[in-house]
Order: sequence, then C-alpha cells, then structure tokens
Amino acid sequence: MKLERVLTGLALPAVLAVGLIAATGGPAGAGEKPKATATLYVAPLRGRAKLPAVCTNAKFSNINAAIKVAAVGDTVTVCPGTYRGSASVTVKSKGGSIKITSGALIETRIHLYGMPGAVIDATGLVNAITLFGPGAAGASERGFTAENAMGEGILAAGTSGVTIADNTVVHNDNGTSKSPWPFCAANGNVPGDCGEGLGVLTTSYSVVKDNTIEFNSGGILVSDDLGPTSHNTIEGNLVEDNESDCGITIVGHNAGGVNAKGVPQPSAGGVYDNLVTSNVVISNGTTGEGGGILLAGAASYNNTITDNQIAGNGLAGVTIHEHGVNALSGDVISGNWFGTNDITGDPGTPDQVTTGVFVERDSPKFPTVDITVKNNTIAWDVIGIYDNTGARGLTESGNRFVEVKESVKL
Repeated sequence: MKLERVLTGLALPAVLAVGLIAATGGPAGAGEKPKATATLYVAPLRGRAKLPAVCTNAKFSNINAAIKVAAVGDTVTVCPGTYRGSASVTVKSKGGSIKITSGALIETRIHLYGMPGAVIDATGLVNAITLFGPGAAGASERGFTAENAMGEGILAAGTSGVTIADNTVVHNDNGTSKSPWPFCAANGNVPGDCGEGLGVLTTSYSVVKDNTIEFNSGGILVSDDLGPTSHNTIEGNLVEDNESDCGITIVGHNAGGVNAKGVPQPSAGGVYDNLVTSNVVISNGTTGEGGGILLAGAASYNNTITDNQIAGNGLAGVTIHEHGVNALSGDVISGNWFGTNDITGDPGTPDQVTTGVFVERDSPKFPTVDITVKNNTIAWDVIGIYDNTGARGLTESGNRFVEVKESVKL
C-alpha cells in the first residue's frame, strides 16, 4: 500500500502548533460584535460580457489577489472561467523548507465560492486550493473544479473547523518521484504517491462533504504528518475511479502517534475520532494496491465508518493493516453496504479472493487489533469478513451476508 509510510523530514513550525491549539479551543472573537462582511468578485478578463451580471464589473481577475484583500468573514466569489494564478507558503522542515504552491491559498477565515464553471488549473503547482494554518480556522471553500495538481487538488493543512464542499476534484496527484512535494518521494521499497485528490493533513473538527473525487491516483487522504488529525467528518462524497490507490485512506504516518508499546500519544500524532459516513466509494485501486477505505499506520483508532456504499475496489471494501507496533483499536465499521471488493487480491497477505472486510495483523508480537464490524450488508464476495489477526480482536455482530461463500473467516 503506497500510502502506508511515514513522511520524514517535516517539522511543524512552533507558531503553527500553538495557533492550531488555540484555533480548536473555541470560536474566535466569541462575545464580540460581528463585523460587517463583504463579497468580492473575481472574473476572467476575457468574455465577461457573457457572464452573470455580478461578474461584469468584478474588481479582480486573480483569485489570490482577491483573497489577499478580503477581511475575516468576507466571501470571495469566483465567476465561471479557468484560473491559473498561484501563491505559495513555506513549511519549515529539518532538511530546510518545503514550499506549497497553490492556485488559491486561504490563510484567513474567509469563504471561497466558485460559481458553476469555475475551474482552477493547477498544472505545475502542488495544490489547486490550499486551506493552511490556524488563521484559516473556520474558513470554507466550495463549488470549484480543482484539476491537474502534482499533489492534492484540495488540501487542508494545520487548521481546524474548515468546510470543503461541493467540488469536483479530478486529474490531480500527478507528480513523480522527482517532484518537490514530499508525498511524491519513495520510502524504501514503498513507491511514493503525491497525496491523493483531496487531503486532510493535521486538521481537526472539519467537514469534507458532497465532493466528487475521481480520476486522481487516489481519492481522499486523512493523515497526521504534521501532528494529530481528529474529529473530522468525511460525508456524502462520490469517490470513484481513482485507480492507483485507495478511495479513502485513514492513516497514521506520524511515528510519534504511538509509544514503543503501541499506546496512543494523541498530543503528538494519530488519526482518531473521525467519522466517514454516507460516501459512495467505488472502483478505486484497480490498477495499483488500493482498497475502498483503508485504516493503517502508526495510530489510526476510534474512527467510525458507517452508512457508506463500497464496491469494485482493488483490495477489500474496508482494509485494516497492522504492520508494526501500531495503535489500531476502537474503530467501528457499521451499517455499510458492500458489493464485490478485493478484485485484485491483497499482495503479501493470504487474502487473495473477493472480500468485504479484511483485518490483518502481521505478528502476534504486535498489539491486538480491536475492531467492531456490525450491522453491515456484504454481498457477492467469496469471504464476507476475514479476520487474520490471530488474537481474535474482531467483534462481529448483526451483519447480513448475501451470496457470500464464507461469511466470517478466522
């Protein structure tokens, strides 16, 4: 699995760490009188006469120019057209620094709205849209087509309380191993990817809702590379035909998320208490090594996977991999509908037939994988639920199996 690796060399800047804690503590400006807000319009220079009336006299033709002027609480409305401008932010690292280039960079609490037909072409950039840092807490972004980025089409990083909704995220995650974005680098024998179509990185209490995410290398990545990622909601998204990797990946990349005994260290890292619900996750990982929804890594625990429709993915519909002294406990998989999954087989494991849910634990020396699988419908698979943990950490109840040869394999 390409995404099961620790991204090394990144260090969360002190100002970002402090600001993120402050941002998650409560709404900014509580008790203050609300300030008047404004709407700023962005439209391409050519063809304005054919656009809606509010676009004809737009003061801006560059999205980032409008974002820079916008005050907290303002809305930047982007008219139909294709936009190729860029802005950048630098993240400190042990090896120097890492620059994130983006077609639209949000670092304050504003609302970025794309009218139907608003496209950000991120060719040559890391992201099409980036919501970055504690200042962006409470921001929202919706309505765009985000395409052609070398990394994520849309990325939330080091922030909280943001909303990413109603976008079309296509043909991103396009970088190579030589690209400057660290996600593209290989880790030993594990080839690199470039972060998936949409990324939630060290971000908490945020919502990713009603997006269409297709034809990227992978779909949605929720990870903790710069610190803990928790209490996010991934809801109502269509995640399909991301052929090289998983549909939705919930993965602890940060080795600091657990101690040497596999005990979670939530102040340092971990992906926990996230909700993945009501998504349609189909036909991902069919040419690479990707499941429908993957839980893996150093610390990925107490997440809820519920009411999703999952079918046609390369690995099992929900795949749980423990390859070391990890914290994979308390995750609940309930109320989902599974069609045929694991159509390519899971390399390096005994799971080589179609399977709804696969739970793997490489060694009895590793901590018990404590997973609850209940009240799901699993149809047209050879194996419904495959528990390969050896420690019987799986709790299974109330599942309905339709045309499944072996309901539960231990």
